[in-house]
Amino acid sequence: MATAQQDLTKRYFTGTQRTRAPERTWQLAQRQFERCGISRVADVTGLDVLGIPTWVAVRPLAATLSVSQGKGATHTAAKVSASMEAIELWYAENLPHAGPAVTAPAAELALPYDFAGLQRAAGSLLTEHTPLPWLPAEVIGQAATSWVPRPCVAISSLAAPDWSPPLLRVSSNGLASGNCVEEAALHALFELVERDSTADLRERPVDRRRHIEPHSVTDPGCAELIDRIDRAGAWLELVDNTRDPHFPCYVAYLWSPEDPTVYSGSGCHTDPAVALSRAITEAAQSRLTVINGTRDDVRGGLYRGHRWDAAQPVTPPDTQGSWAQAVRRIEPAGRAAVDTELLHCAELVRARTGRPVLSVPLTAPGEELAVVRVIAPGLRFGVGDECPRPLRQLPEEGR
Repeated sequence: MATAQQDLTKRYFTGTQRTRAPERTWQLAQRQFERCGISRVADVTGLDVLGIPTWVAVRPLAATLSVSQGKGATHTAAKVSASMEAIELWYAENLPHAGPAVTAPAAELALPYDFAGLQRAAGSLLTEHTPLPWLPAEVIGQAATSWVPRPCVAISSLAAPDWSPPLLRVSSNGLASGNCVEEAALHALFELVERDSTADLRERPVDRRRHIEPHSVTDPGCAELIDRIDRAGAWLELVDNTRDPHFPCYVAYLWSPEDPTVYSGSGCHTDPAVALSRAITEAAQSRLTVINGTRDDVRGGLYRGHRWDAAQPVTPPDTQGSWAQAVRRIEPAGRAAVDTELLHCAELVRARTGRPVLSVPLTAPGEELAVVRVIAPGLRFGVGDECPRPLRQLPEEGR
């Protein structure tokens, strides 16, 4: 998957790992605004008390979300994040370089993976004999190609002209953008592993989770984010939800008197500090999604007072000595380039699931930025994207 004439060495390490500094990516992203219908990029950080950079990118004619949000350790990183999310959604809506799909049942294709491992819609009637449209995909780490269902690649919220039975689950999981194909695919794979790691979180009581003492975190970037939250008078809970030690995964929960609802964020990366930073900034972004109120999928119930939990939550004490150790920054060792790390991570996932990791580039070769859809059959996925934390139990007389 090597990208011609592009250095794939990681060069930026503040809250993420990228081959270009955000300032350069921002310059390149702006060139895509007209094509992708991005009319505005705005700073919404000041609507909250936390001060963690959060921006929005607006696409009025979107076929999915017309407002994308982005977060980061800096304002430039946050506006790049919002813009790149809007760009990747446009590519997934339109598939400008996908080519014609091939229609066939899975049973007639020599698939190198178990078709049953794909994410299915609730009440799915899909079988291996159901005709589906298929798009070609690359097998990461192998000089081979395969097929993936078009509904696993494309995304749209528009009503279909004809009724069809529930088959595959359509979502943005595994859709990512980056400075090159390899970088985009790597971050798409991190998202899929993150979803797999948090899939059973709903079943795990709060007092049986591995917590992290926020003030034990030694990574400077994460410590600075935690300090901002402290100064704002907000409550923060950090949970180590790692399933595979090669892929640290963390969940952050936020609550404050100004908005007494628990918000969550999760993050996964090979660098634990990046994973934790992503979890914290995503929790802050989740708050601003509701505070800002412009995103299409914000439910009206989020603004009803009965949903608010007026009392500050309490993190269970570490009575079993099971709390996770402090998170510190770990520099990339031996995998300082995104292509070698992608191959390494794809092999780790393949070894766990017994199935290959597949990639469908959505941008044309040679484009300045890349959008990729990654499919990893066999990884789990929960009911939704949220990481639930049960609210405090109300006394009988207060119910």
